[in-house]
Amino acid sequence: MRRIERLINLIAALLDSERPMTADEIRAEIAGYDSDSIDAFRRAFERDKADLKAMGIPMETREDPSGEPPGYTIPKDRYYLPQLDLEPDELAALRIAADALLGVGEEAESGVMKLAVGAEDAPWSGVRLTWNAEVAAAEPLLASLYQAISDRHSVSFDYRSSAAQVAKRREVEPYGILHRRGHWYLVGRDRAAEDIRTFKVGRIEGTIEGGDPFVAPDDFDVSTHVVGEDTTEIAIVRFSQRIAWWATQAFPEDRVRAAPAGAVDVEMPAASTEALISFVLWWGPDAQILVPPSARAALVERLERQAARSHG
Repeated sequence: MRRIERLINLIAALLDSERPMTADEIRAEIAGYDSDSIDAFRRAFERDKADLKAMGIPMETREDPSGEPPGYTIPKDRYYLPQLDLEPDELAALRIAADALLGVGEEAESGVMKLAVGAEDAPWSGVRLTWNAEVAAAEPLLASLYQAISDRHSVSFDYRSSAAQVAKRREVEPYGILHRRGHWYLVGRDRAAEDIRTFKVGRIEGTIEGGDPFVAPDDFDVSTHVVGEDTTEIAIVRFSQRIAWWATQAFPEDRVRAAPAGAVDVEMPAASTEALISFVLWWGPDAQILVPPSARAALVERLERQAARSHG
């Protein structure tokens, strides 16, 4: 089991439990911990607690007055944000994140800040933010870039292009961030080139330094500056009851429908059949493709090939 799956299981269990869970209960009941030795469990659990703290998830330790082992919990009132009365600049900051994550047809692949929001043209209420551990650790520069975009301040950083042997200093007015096929891209005006440029975040070296204010152009479409995308197709994916809680937070409410046995069906854009299949396989038996039929058939064919190889 991947570490991110274990973290998701831990968060879900602590949110759903009516009382704090002891370490022994966590080891026995939460998938991902049950097969470890005591020492391996303790090391994994300590790492996971540190990750949750770093992500801002309020995991609390509750001491038992009777002297029994302490328990662990995630208070719902601290985990979920209440209804927010957002100022225009705050709403704009959330829209920057939503444009990067939800506005490009890749909710399934994005896996970073998941914003559960209402209709795009309606006032936003009950916004809930869930931080994804894997991307938070893999792309630590995103927070600085989001802040610069929100504040409309330039940034400077060392950047090594695919054709260069060494990094070159760049000063950029950041207009937006986009996630495409597993990679994050910064789009903005390169002051030295005096033109729009696209930068792969993974090629930024070192830290990002803030600069002076700038004025961004109106109605700038970041997606038109990241090329090489397939035509987006609408897909419907069914999530099992075990992870339905995640789907209801990760996607806008109007794209989620109740399904039999506590499952939920989610309508999502898919950049390609391959991207959709990879996403569903990541969830294992807890996700399945319903639409389009061609993607479902391709998934079944791949699983059959894998089964044949494993028995061959």
